[in-house]
Amino acid sequence: MKKVFVLVLALALLCSSALAAEIGFLPPAMTSPFYASCIEGATPVAEANGYDLLVMAPPSEDDYATQMSMMEDMITRGVAGIAVCGINLDALIPGIQKANEAGIPVVMFNTITELEGADVYAYSGYNQYGGGAKIADWVNEQTGGEAKVAIIEGLPSDFTTQRMGGFVDRAAEAYPGIEVVATQPGDWVRETGMNAAMDMLQAHPEINVIYGLSDEMALGAVQACKQIGRDDIIVVGLDGNPNALESVKAGELDATLDCGPVAIGANAVLAVIDAINGVEREEKVIEAETTVVDITLVDQFLPEE
Repeated sequence: MKKVFVLVLALALLCSSALAAEIGFLPPAMTSPFYASCIEGATPVAEANGYDLLVMAPPSEDDYATQMSMMEDMITRGVAGIAVCGINLDALIPGIQKANEAGIPVVMFNTITELEGADVYAYSGYNQYGGGAKIADWVNEQTGGEAKVAIIEGLPSDFTTQRMGGFVDRAAEAYPGIEVVATQPGDWVRETGMNAAMDMLQAHPEINVIYGLSDEMALGAVQACKQIGRDDIIVVGLDGNPNALESVKAGELDATLDCGPVAIGANAVLAVIDAINGVEREEKVIEAETTVVDITLVDQFLPEE
């Protein structure tokens, strides 16, 4: 009987150890290739430090309930730490609080907006507001300061607010000839972005620039422009996804903001490991560089074959 007890105890400890060797990685969905690039950066860092990366993602970027359920599942499984990109930052707070109570460190990625009401060890992301401002600078250069702009918004979120706000505020402050004449949601999805672009172009034929707040929506706008024969329109996206870079190289999409998704994923997991190891941080924000990549720079950013 004693031997059986010892065997059961050993198996329990082994299972516990296996669970503790996982780091949870929770994107808002896999709609955008951006998150595949984050995982590409995160996986080797986790494995090099002796952890398996447990990736879960809801089916769509408006499915708050599933993301919360997945986070709770990770906590129940006893992961060693969690890196999460919240669909809605405020809605994520209860999940982070549960992780805090369980002693599981949390790092947020693809955002540097600090939360109140929950303990987040670090934030791995880029300045989305600043990225929107850089795109406004680029549009000014391309158009000589005269542009009628349509913006394809994402789902209501901090991401949409920051990316759009950076562009709009920069244009208002510095470029009086750049006017935003229409905005419409594209929900982060290519087809919806295409439909939004089509609607805005039909209502406002004077549009000569389309800014998609994600690459997928911008690539949808490229399709819309092709369908109606508007090759005079400048289309710019945001993410720096490989398919967007290929489109820039092909002369279709005019530019994308490279946000360093591989580095964002890698830095998020490195921060989780630091938290597990009890490393104290003075600075919570780990910021990746951003660059507007057009045809003049695209060869430097395309993935190596």
